[in-house]
Order: sequence, then C-alpha cells, then structure tokens
Amino acid sequence: MIKRLNKYIVSKIMGIRLRPTVAVFLGGFAGLSLTSTILPTVISVVGFTDDFSARLDLAGFAVYAFMVWALGGWLCQRRASAQAGALILGLTGLLSAAVFAALAYGVAQEVLLICAAAGLAYGTFGGLLIAIALGDVKEVAAD
Repeated sequence: MIKRLNKYIVSKIMGIRLRPTVAVFLGGFAGLSLTSTILPTVISVVGFTDDFSARLDLAGFAVYAFMVWALGGWLCQRRASAQAGALILGLTGLLSAAVFAALAYGVAQEVLLICAAAGLAYGTFGGLLIAIALGDVKEVAAD
C-alpha cells in the first residue's frame, strides 16, 4: 500500500511539469547573470569602464534579460536537443548582449563586438546544459 501511495504522490508531483518550470528559472537567472556579472566583467577587461560603473549602466536591462532568457530556457527544454539548445540560447545571448551594450554605450564597436561574443559563448554553453539536463525524455516503444 505504501508503494502505491508513493507512486501516486510522485506521479502527481511530476504532473506539475517541473522540467519546464526549472528551465524557465534557469534561463531567466542566466540572463540576470549576463547583465550583472558577465557583461560588466567583459567591459572592464576591455578597459572601457570599471566593473561597478558597468553594472550600474546595465542594471536597467536585468528585467528584460530575465524575461528573454527565460523564454530561451523554455524553448531549449522543449526542443530537448543539445545542438538546438546551444543555438537557441547562443543566439539569445548574442542578440541580448549586443542590444544591451548598444543601448548602454552607443555604438562603440569594440565594446559591442566583445559583448556580443561573450553573450554568444555564455548562451551556447547555457543552452547546451539546459537542453541536456532538462529536455523532455522521449518514450521509446519496446517491441
């Protein structure tokens, strides 16, 4: 009886779709990390400005990064393919980092390109991990 009860509880918990929910939060927090840590570090390494000033300049984009990257995380989880996940979040990172850098610093070409490359690399690895770890498992029919 306890085994049946445990099976029932696990089936109800898994019915709330934990994988997509976790993928949305992981993607969103990765976008937050992009604007609060990755891009300011890259901008300071290039020598354009210091870390603190870059964080202040990019702080207004954190909410938008969270939303865009949350959608990207969900799409990676839905595709459940490592290549598709890397492509989806890689392009999300490339575009969001380039747009945020352009809005914060104008069209300073060096900063724009370096931020876009950092966003591409960060998103590629993040999408790869989300798609592999949280992708929907396809049921294989046994003959």
